[in-house]
Amino acid sequence: MLSACKATIVGRTDAQREFLSRVAIRCGFASVEGAGPELPASDALLRMVLVHRQIGDDVLMTLLHSVRHGAEDVRFSPVIVLTDECPFEVILGYIRMGADDVIVLPENKDVLVQRFESQITGTHIYYETGDYFGPDRRRMEMTPPDTRRVGVAGHARYHFMRSPGEGIKITRHEVFAAPLRPMMDVA
Repeated sequence: MLSACKATIVGRTDAQREFLSRVAIRCGFASVEGAGPELPASDALLRMVLVHRQIGDDVLMTLLHSVRHGAEDVRFSPVIVLTDECPFEVILGYIRMGADDVIVLPENKDVLVQRFESQITGTHIYYETGDYFGPDRRRMEMTPPDTRRVGVAGHARYHFMRSPGEGIKITRHEVFAAPLRPMMDVA
């Protein structure tokens, strides 16, 4: 499956970009391209954005904004942060920013391929609010889903599939209005 996908790599230094290129080539991506915080125009291949964790949080936020506000074939692209051993709180931080996955290296090739391919198999869900578009940022929180706070703003939920042969296909789009607040009695 990865043989029909493009890896767009983002690193701060030549060494970081070279490292990400080697990972992508080793895992069998069809092509590898470099990028900065702004992604180049897409072509027919399904894109996966591989990010070196040492680019810095500011650059990662700019990159995520660029991806999520791009054309449909770009905005639904998975953004995957590759990192070395780090505290779980750092991984949660990347998830809260909107990364689709965070992979801790070193990892063997089979596991890497499996993690990358999980981004192009099955149905994925993205949420859209007034200031966010991407995967569920709460998916790794310890709080059980039924006890999480309910948002006060409306949101949309996109169910979609990524296919190397067909690109992005939205299978369901749901819009949820903000909950109504009770009116105060006027005396």
